[in-house]
Amino acid sequence: MDSTDLDIEYLEENRDVDGLIRVLKDKDYLNRKEAARALKKVGDERAVEALIDSLKYKSWHSDYIILNDVREFSAEALGKIGDERAVPYLIESLEEDPDEEVRLKSAWALGEIGSPESVDTLIVALGDDDWSVRRTAANALGMIGDQRAVPYLINALNDSDWQVRKFAAVSLGRMKDEKAIPILLEAMEDEDADVRWKAMLALGKFGERAVKPLIETLQNENWSVRARAAEVIGKIGGEEALNALIGVFVGNTRDNNRHVRGKAAEALGRIGDGRALEALRYAQKDEYSFVKDKAEIAIHKILKKHAKTRILNFDNGEVSFDYSDHWEIISTSDAKKVVRGLYENNSITLSINRNTNVAEVSSEEFAEMLKDVFIVQGSEILDERSFEKYGMDVYEVYGENHDVAPTSILIVSFKKDDLLYYMWFVGDPTAFEEASEDIEIMVDSFYIYS
Repeated sequence: MDSTDLDIEYLEENRDVDGLIRVLKDKDYLNRKEAARALKKVGDERAVEALIDSLKYKSWHSDYIILNDVREFSAEALGKIGDERAVPYLIESLEEDPDEEVRLKSAWALGEIGSPESVDTLIVALGDDDWSVRRTAANALGMIGDQRAVPYLINALNDSDWQVRKFAAVSLGRMKDEKAIPILLEAMEDEDADVRWKAMLALGKFGERAVKPLIETLQNENWSVRARAAEVIGKIGGEEALNALIGVFVGNTRDNNRHVRGKAAEALGRIGDGRALEALRYAQKDEYSFVKDKAEIAIHKILKKHAKTRILNFDNGEVSFDYSDHWEIISTSDAKKVVRGLYENNSITLSINRNTNVAEVSSEEFAEMLKDVFIVQGSEILDERSFEKYGMDVYEVYGENHDVAPTSILIVSFKKDDLLYYMWFVGDPTAFEEASEDIEIMVDSFYIYS
């Protein structure tokens, strides 16, 4: 094949895997790079052996920086394809490649494939000289979920780089090994706000097993740690949690810090148990407006929770869905963005968007486009799933963004024949939890007419 006649974009658009494999061996290294990038987009298992070959590092590569990109894109492509044949070669790449970006992408790919065979190498990579490799290895170990990694991830919570500590906390939350609870409690005092936030989220995933040590943390000398403990206790809920939070306001256990009392009031509102109303009414008389305001909101939530939610319906003849009266739903004349929605206090915004002529685009392919948007925005994907309902292909992607303020993002796409709709929820993480039942109602009831 003459390099001057290559149209790699055309080969990619037509999913010409054989053609791209040939270009992957082209004498022009720039063409090799573009072919590897295209195969990453196409994601076809027919390219596995060729990508494995282009992943292998050879000493003469050091003379041509562009070949680092070829190996990097090859590692990404192998991770996206997910074929276990690539695991030994990705392990070798992570262990031996001199370029940190290639090692990073190999670690990422091993996490995507999820083979226990790669755990030992990923554990070693937690000590890599480059922080981005350590961070990616920590995240990959959490995705694989092998308990052998727990003590090493616990140790990674002392890493000098905050991003490594953050992903170590995330992974420990996924693995839910109780040995991690004490160190995650310590991480709530981390100097970095994002690490503290991720440690809180991780502890919340342990459920009731974390409640007792969290209650003990309510006696910590640091008021900010006590406030964060109250917040996590409220996320978990339960009898012990309820009694401990009530104790923040009354008797010998009353906390002397207004921020702790305010967070405890907020947590009681999240739990929603009517037995907290007496303590919250007492908190309404607090000397600080921060506590009084939080108590008033919590009381409103508890009383509202016990009132019956009114379910309404939107139907424009092409789609329909149910929603609670906590939402304001507005139809628009925009053919692309057919519905706008606002949750109470504008804490979550919703848009429902319409795409046509998408018969050739699968729900998974559209999800990949959405995930690219997540990456461009600097958001982290935490969960995704696909399923079929009412003759529609459904794909959910959930993530968070902490660039400016903690923000949750949920995108759900629905594809039927030549139509594709997607719901886009963005807002405050706490409000997301409170509105979870409402969101579930909308997603579960969404229907595209034939």
